[in-house]
Amino acid sequence: MNEPGFDRIALAYPASLIVPAAGFVVVGGNVLRASMGSARLVAMFAAGLALWTLVEYVLHRYLLHGVEPFRRWHMAHHLDADLPIRIPLPFSLVLVLALIGLPSVLVWNKALASALSAGLLLGHLAQEVVHHRLHRNEDGGGWWAAQRRHHRHHHFNDPERAFGTLTAFWDRIFGTLPRP
Repeated sequence: MNEPGFDRIALAYPASLIVPAAGFVVVGGNVLRASMGSARLVAMFAAGLALWTLVEYVLHRYLLHGVEPFRRWHMAHHLDADLPIRIPLPFSLVLVLALIGLPSVLVWNKALASALSAGLLLGHLAQEVVHHRLHRNEDGGGWWAAQRRHHRHHHFNDPERAFGTLTAFWDRIFGTLPRP
């Protein structure tokens, strides 16, 4: 991140979790105060978690690999994956505001919109934590090992494949799974 000013206003992990965590607390509070049936809220929350995996795929593939200056910053991460992952604060704020604001515009019911936003934000938080851990040589079999292989393929073999951090589902759907 050599853009003027962005190094000074970029948050490195774990500080990068502050903005989405604050958003999660706000919309989570709205969900807890809701006076509707919990099954609908849980369903909308789960939909937000699932939707986040698509948002993450689209942002990673098309923004971080296609739009300057994001592409340049992201390629620096590819070249030295051990550097702390830094997220420009303005980008983080805009993303969190979109994850809160868009559901409130698209979903008429405030409680359901908050549940959708809470799922999206928890997905974002989970993705940040998982991405950080995938870059550490921590033990972990099963899902962790599979995701680490998937992510390492993206970094070291083919940056135009394996965009998903939390799941390879969208890579499978959009034809960007690593080739055997």
